[in-house]
Amino acid sequence: MTSSLAQSSAHMSPPSREQVDAALDELARILTSDSFSSSKRCRDFLEFVVKRALAGDAENLTERFLGVELFGRAVDYETATDSIVRVRANDVRRRLAQYYSSQRSVTPVRIDLMAGGYIPEFHWKLQEAPSQPATQELPSPVDHPPVSTVQEDQSPLAPKELAGQHTKAPGRARLFWWSGAAAFIAVAVWTALALRPHTTNFDRFWQPILDAPASPVVSLPTSDTIQLQSNAMQQFSRLKPGESLSLGLADVQAFHNWHISLPVLQATLSVTLALERKGKTPLVRQGTDLKMDELRGHPIIAIGSFSNPWTQQNVAGLRFTFDRGDSDSGPPRIRDAFNPQRLWSLLRTYPEPQAKDYAIVTRTFDPVTHEPFLSLAGLHSFGNQIAGEFVSQESSWNEVAARAPAGWEKKNLQVVLETNLVGTTTSSPKIVDVYFW
Repeated sequence: MTSSLAQSSAHMSPPSREQVDAALDELARILTSDSFSSSKRCRDFLEFVVKRALAGDAENLTERFLGVELFGRAVDYETATDSIVRVRANDVRRRLAQYYSSQRSVTPVRIDLMAGGYIPEFHWKLQEAPSQPATQELPSPVDHPPVSTVQEDQSPLAPKELAGQHTKAPGRARLFWWSGAAAFIAVAVWTALALRPHTTNFDRFWQPILDAPASPVVSLPTSDTIQLQSNAMQQFSRLKPGESLSLGLADVQAFHNWHISLPVLQATLSVTLALERKGKTPLVRQGTDLKMDELRGHPIIAIGSFSNPWTQQNVAGLRFTFDRGDSDSGPPRIRDAFNPQRLWSLLRTYPEPQAKDYAIVTRTFDPVTHEPFLSLAGLHSFGNQIAGEFVSQESSWNEVAARAPAGWEKKNLQVVLETNLVGTTTSSPKIVDVYFW
């Protein structure tokens, strides 16, 4: 029995009832496999496009249609800037390649989602041709000469098995068949290599978090805010230049976790999108609102330095740490424990405008549970932003890997970053130093 690749299901004749049943059975096997069990969104995507195609609705499987139907986008959403459909389709293709690379049994149909489109393709296995009787009636003289046929599973390199043929094929024919076989093998090897998932340095950095059975938790910094009571606010609004206002505790009101800065939100968005591209949907929480039972088994990604207790707890004592400076009113700084004279500090403190900011990216593994912890922490809020951008870019980890020892993806690491600021606009993060242990 040999296989034949069918055309795209958008251009093939409608499948028979038996073919539809076989395709649905194969879909069920795929959706319950290890390759798809960890991603409900990939299962929903594949099930949707396959059932639509089998129902004869393949032509409607466009990026915009899937964005609206599967991801709740508006009908007129910008597909050029919103890549959710393309990202999910790439993840489905990767998981399908993993599924079929691990398959050992032959199935009647293979389901693929080819690059560049969203219409699934069904590759059916041809059934064996019925065996011919040992003897046949000779045709009458008025009949046409019989046409010789060869079973599809019969090898063209075994001419001795063909009755009435020469016992040895000519050398040119053998050369032709061997050349064809070599070309077929070369195409098969190339296809296997092309379908094999390619591991990048970006993947190597994130793999410990992606491999964790539970979703990562993104812990945002705490942001307690003090606001004037309404009476005090009215008095403050009537102040004239040079006048002052005396306030007591009753004139102010504290709000817990009331505000999150825009750079922190940008860092959160960068990390969340990077994880989504890899099939992981993180949970977003604020630092002091996390409960220990919520964290059990979940990798933690902490954003913020002095304002995030998880960073304070896990980065203290490492080579690169955060320091308040000589006094609480002084500028904060990053200190190198290996060289106490070496430090990075802000030139000015809030609310004065900043010219630079610095950040530390820290990834460590718990010595007992081996669970990964990731900290993205800046001296100022802009440092949080560039740390989130840095870990979310493929190019960042190519540069880190060039400085890293062998096996760095399984080691603890720290990366010190620097950015220049013009107003609230940051430059691309620059690596100042890296450390592995």
